[in-house]
Amino acid sequence: MELETSAGNETLKLDSGSGANGTGGATEEDYSSLVHLTETKILPVFIGFLCSTGLVGNILVLVTILRSSKKTVPDVYVGNLAVADLVHVTVMPFLIHQWARGGHWVFGSTLCTVITSMDNCNQVACAAVMTAMSLDRYLALVHPFRLMSLRTRSRTIRINLLVWVTSVIMVLPAWLHSKVIRFRDGLESCSLNLVSPREVLWYTLYQTVTSFFLPLPLILTCYILILCYTWRMYRKNKQARRYSTSVPRQRVVRLTKMVLVLVAVFLVSVAPYNVLQLVNLQVLRPSLAYHTCYYLSVCLSYASSSINPFIYISLSGHFRRRMVCRDAPSVPSGGEQKAETRVSF
Repeated sequence: MELETSAGNETLKLDSGSGANGTGGATEEDYSSLVHLTETKILPVFIGFLCSTGLVGNILVLVTILRSSKKTVPDVYVGNLAVADLVHVTVMPFLIHQWARGGHWVFGSTLCTVITSMDNCNQVACAAVMTAMSLDRYLALVHPFRLMSLRTRSRTIRINLLVWVTSVIMVLPAWLHSKVIRFRDGLESCSLNLVSPREVLWYTLYQTVTSFFLPLPLILTCYILILCYTWRMYRKNKQARRYSTSVPRQRVVRLTKMVLVLVAVFLVSVAPYNVLQLVNLQVLRPSLAYHTCYYLSVCLSYASSSINPFIYISLSGHFRRRMVCRDAPSVPSGGEQKAETRVSF
């Protein structure tokens, strides 16, 4: 019997006829029961926990930014990333409900299209906002007095609006192909109606490139250049036996930690899912080990939306102070660029 699941709004081919292949000699019934238990019990519970923590964390971040009297350029980026993460965790309950009911969708075709498209849109938007934010950090730290006109709050807002419009346009295939599909056994499931292997191939390549493989090198390049510049300045000052007030040792350490954490979270949470989506194109009879890795990658792909708010809170003393005190000092987004780079993030 062939099963299909729409975990993460992508169809994973499950062939329970491969029960003895990679399952340690387990029967088809044992194999199917374990897959069913994972889809209907374990996966919904774990992602439900991520949904709850992400909802609280992102609302806390947005409230902290909105109640601040003076908002900086990084506030705009962090706020937009929090909005994308918040919408991402908001659509989770619908997906959890479908998984818990064994893949059965009860919310109608229209809501299926909306939820699937929003889920895909926010994957693209999160990656795009993080890319723009990385470029902003590069300009703020490496070229603080050049291209200052691009780093005003009003221009940053327009850049983020452009990011959202572009993200909506880029997920038009999801709007066109997502629908409630009725299978031969009577199961009605919300998924992408890709009828041929060629359509599955091109859509998978399109999604993984736009949401991961295109933003990744841009993000890594920005942070590598930031690290190279910062350490070069620090070593130069150390050789001259003087320390610039703009690049103290403590700031170098904090920046290094921030870069490592952001890149690590992005890679760990998003990379496995996108890589396995490509691998899934060549897997005809998935083993139990493959299913386990796939389900884990689905959980990780949603985890970043829950983890991001706590990264800002734990690694930014300035952000923590603003959470406690509404009128905590903040720096205007225009004019005082040098000071702004010291309090950013």
